[in-house]
Amino acid sequence: MTSFDRIPRALRSAWLPLALLLLALSTVFVFAGDRGNFYRGFIHNWISSHHLTIAVNLSLEHGFQRFHRRFIDEDGAVRYAPYNRFPIGGYLLMKTATLPVSDNPSARLTAARILMLLFFTAIAVLAYLSLCRLTSNRWIALTATLLAFSSYYLLYYNDMTANEGMPDLLGVMLVFHGMVVFVQEGRFRQLLVKACIALLLGWHVLALLLPFVILGLARDLLGARSAVADSTSLLMSSRRIASTLLRSRYLLLGAVALGFGISILAFNFTMEYAALGGETPLTELPSFKSMLKRTGSGEIGKADHIGWSPFLEGQFRSILRMFIPSSLLGSLRYYDAVAESPSWLSKRAQVVLGVALSVACLIGSLFVRPRILFATLASFGFFWALPMRHNTALNEFEAIYYIGLPLVFFTIVLLLARRLAGRDGVIAAVAVAAATLFAVSGFQLSGINEYYAKKERVEREAEQDLLAMREATAGGTVVVPDEGGIIELLPPYAVSYYLNLSFVDFGYPSATGHEFIVALRRGAEDALLTPQNRQLFLYDMAGLTAWHRSTYGSVVAAEPLAREDFDVYLIDGTAYFLKEPCDRSDL
Repeated sequence: MTSFDRIPRALRSAWLPLALLLLALSTVFVFAGDRGNFYRGFIHNWISSHHLTIAVNLSLEHGFQRFHRRFIDEDGAVRYAPYNRFPIGGYLLMKTATLPVSDNPSARLTAARILMLLFFTAIAVLAYLSLCRLTSNRWIALTATLLAFSSYYLLYYNDMTANEGMPDLLGVMLVFHGMVVFVQEGRFRQLLVKACIALLLGWHVLALLLPFVILGLARDLLGARSAVADSTSLLMSSRRIASTLLRSRYLLLGAVALGFGISILAFNFTMEYAALGGETPLTELPSFKSMLKRTGSGEIGKADHIGWSPFLEGQFRSILRMFIPSSLLGSLRYYDAVAESPSWLSKRAQVVLGVALSVACLIGSLFVRPRILFATLASFGFFWALPMRHNTALNEFEAIYYIGLPLVFFTIVLLLARRLAGRDGVIAAVAVAAATLFAVSGFQLSGINEYYAKKERVEREAEQDLLAMREATAGGTVVVPDEGGIIELLPPYAVSYYLNLSFVDFGYPSATGHEFIVALRRGAEDALLTPQNRQLFLYDMAGLTAWHRSTYGSVVAAEPLAREDFDVYLIDGTAYFLKEPCDRSDL
């Protein structure tokens, strides 16, 4: 008798696998690092600051309108930059989580990040519960879940404060669990309710519902054709098939989801139309133009150059990374951050493996019952990525929506291993190893910012500088010039987030309307309001008497402006720049 055979009762315990799952998931809270700053580089920083700014600006006063900037127009009127691309559910939850610490930006960011980690935990638990039902084996469900959730993308972006991150993925996994319950027990109403809840959290659930509805309708159609195969009346056969499809619950599910989604989108567009004064045509609404951009139908900027070949290559490399626990990934985890980083696989090999694993999952799902659920789980990531390629290609975090592929792959492999081994002891040992691998992956990723140590220090100092400016600018109007590299140092949304009590304008100072200006360099000491700052400095525009002034052309021709020496701002074709020490002879 082996050591595995001596503990059958423990292995059959219902609580032990769940306890091990929760224990492993608790490590994400331990290794999450400093959550009080926008400390992670690239898209994580940008997206987090953007969506959290939108969330904290939600208020009954503005009818829960979503906006990421307030500014004063040329007529001196207060205007808002609306952002209503997504459902409101995720933003409301972030707003609620930050209310107890609404007067402390750092604590508010910490609260929002903890909420995202709670969502991540709930997503993993829902995946585990779904696989428990599908496999009738808790140890297989536990192992497949931990291996799939150990990927770099999920562990790196699990605290990204964004509606299209963990809230959206939570909706996807909630609906998949509803699909499992519906297929196994016929409980249709709970699936409808879960679908509506998920649509309030994000749009990615539509990509999960689409293959499920298509496959379900196809199955109903095949059943109807089989039932009337012996009928001699073509008219009778057609009526029977049409009646079957019209009474299909899958069709009703698709219709309800589509109708509810359109209602949410119509509400968002209506709010945005009202916020812009009721004079903007539908096709000119920012959210409508964003929708066109994401599908490649509008002005898509850099995405203009994204062809199918580089897009698919990038997607299959991302898919490969979703299969490999982060602790085993090595330098591949820096693929998007460090292009020259060495790796143990060439880019071509990564693409080939990504394609092979995807095909294996899609084909393998056809041999595991219930086929409709495994095929839906394996394919839904493609149903989003392909139509939205101009968006998914530019945002690496979109790889998290390929989670269905590793879940299906590891489940099938473990089912085969269980059949060969003939006992749960082997799978239980693998589950413990998977839990260890998950924890180690999270621990290693907690130190990923060591690579960005210098940049991270500068960003943190800039964030502390903005906190120092917060009290001085409360209720005022601040201009953050495009020139001078401030936007390169911090995303504009981070500036809006820290100065959300002020009116922040990104552009150039005007003759009237702005009380304060943010600069990268010290100078004009008589107007400097934050002498203790280290990266960003606040000036009282009324006291800026030490500004050099000349036409932009003559400045460039006579003395090229170096960013390390000057802050340069353009006003009506004239260049204004600060220099230290100030030379008042040119004033």
